[in-house]
Amino acid sequence: MTKIVSGWGFDRITRELSGAMWTFSRLPDDNSAATFVHRCFQHEIWHEIRLRERIVICAALPFVPLVIAVLATVFTALNGQAIKQRTGKGITRQAREQIGLALRCAILPPWYYIFELHDDDKRQHASEYVNRFEMKSGLYRLLRDYNGGLPVPAERSTAYIKDKLRFMSRCREFGIATAPALLSVAKGKITAIDWSGPGLPEIDLFVKPLQGQNGKNATRWDYLGSGQYRRNDGKNATANEVLECLRQASQRRAFLVQPRLVNHREIADLGNGTLATIRVMSCRNERGEFEVTNAVFRMAQNSTAVVDNFHTGGIAANVDIHTGELGRATCGAWGSTVDGWYEQYYENGAQILHRKLPYWPELIDLVRYAHGSAFSDQVLIGWDVALLDNGPCMIAINKAPDFDMLQRIGRGPVGNERLGKLLAFNLMRTVAAKHHSV
Repeated sequence: MTKIVSGWGFDRITRELSGAMWTFSRLPDDNSAATFVHRCFQHEIWHEIRLRERIVICAALPFVPLVIAVLATVFTALNGQAIKQRTGKGITRQAREQIGLALRCAILPPWYYIFELHDDDKRQHASEYVNRFEMKSGLYRLLRDYNGGLPVPAERSTAYIKDKLRFMSRCREFGIATAPALLSVAKGKITAIDWSGPGLPEIDLFVKPLQGQNGKNATRWDYLGSGQYRRNDGKNATANEVLECLRQASQRRAFLVQPRLVNHREIADLGNGTLATIRVMSCRNERGEFEVTNAVFRMAQNSTAVVDNFHTGGIAANVDIHTGELGRATCGAWGSTVDGWYEQYYENGAQILHRKLPYWPELIDLVRYAHGSAFSDQVLIGWDVALLDNGPCMIAINKAPDFDMLQRIGRGPVGNERLGKLLAFNLMRTVAAKHHSV
């Protein structure tokens, strides 16, 4: 399914379509945080975009009913029978509900299934979902440009977020635990960082692009002994051959070589040997402090996977931010299955539900410190943190984290929860600062 929607430029289509729908939709007058977020997108982003983009949005409006009907047909065909078996809700009724949600709340048919809005109780709160296009098509940029309504500092941390090597350097500058970096490879040139020996260290290695996301083009090289390594696709190579392979690949993109990190022994059974990470959301609050609002624990499923990406076959479980306890896990695919929620890890039967993560208070403290010290000019951050035997370790940072995963795994909208309220508070202050500067 991912290949199909990629071929359509699916993300671009849904953003333009949803943007057109929200821009001219009528919002309730309920003074809720979720409604304010929607209204902020509707009013503020419309004035931010260029004339050409406004013309595109207006031109898209006549095609909205047709596109909604096509999407409803496609995704009902993919998911309808499974949902009918699970809930007893007929195919026609599912399609009708999808169209109603799209017209009323700008929630397109794929998200009817992703957010399980075939559940009548959840559908009552459909307007409280924060859509990805709202955040990624303007609200994140608005928050960054005006620093959430606070004075904009001379130095911004955004450049340290995009480049993984600069991110690690920033973390080290502020004493934030992060993974070692052995080598960087760019345009055929190898630069030593934390490794001073010849060739490669005789350990398992993890290689990822310096600038990339979602684990694309990442590889793992397991050390077999006697100077031999095996890549995750089964290819064997010597240290020199591995380096030559990296030199050639670096002509297209730069890479970072790191030791392969291993999950804490208490959670080692929740995965296939791939490092599991926790996506932790933190946001600036009313006191100017940084507050953790949500967290999900991600696990790889596919035996060939080298990352735990939720949108490419992995599963994730909600984490109670107060206790570090896991809820049920599920996948993030476009399709649904009858047994789509898991209490146990499918490969080995390891318990997921009610499992408590180690070092949880330390992880919360690490995220709050990192946000407040090294990245305080970012209003909202999605952190990727691993739990190792020696404690939490910062892996990556996302300046525009996706809300879809949080709301699917949390089995409900965040618009009127703590995250939505903080988002609305920061947007309210941003809008005031923006209008004051005009």
